[in-house]
Amino acid sequence: MKNVLQWLLVILPLFYGSSLTAQNNSISRKTLLQQQLPPTSVEEVRIDEITCAPGQGAPDHYHPGEVYGYVVEGQIIYKVYGGEPVLLNPGDSFREAAGRRIEVFKNALADKPSKFIAIYLAKKGQPLIVLTSNKNQ
Repeated sequence: MKNVLQWLLVILPLFYGSSLTAQNNSISRKTLLQQQLPPTSVEEVRIDEITCAPGQGAPDHYHPGEVYGYVVEGQIIYKVYGGEPVLLNPGDSFREAAGRRIEVFKNALADKPSKFIAIYLAKKGQPLIVLTSNKNQ
């Protein structure tokens, strides 16, 4: 029995190897963002595709839960309060930490829309975005 098992372990990959190789060649993985999560309780996940018209964006805001994103097309200017502005291009990922004020998040293009995917980690019933009324905080 042990010899049969050893034989199968040698022979089976020969029969299935070509289909496994074909499958592996058609699937690839590229890590876009790897982030340690802060201690939190996530009860809901929401994924949105968001399109910003030319020059448009979100007002000054923060998110009660973590937000992770990926730029699909266009360019986004992203600035965390107290930080430097960052230009995000297609293929770039970003993180908006829970409770961290986002001073600027807008389409950097004046003539084309920009599109990104936002992944919100939230507690049930929690708002996804809170507008910041005090610009001096």
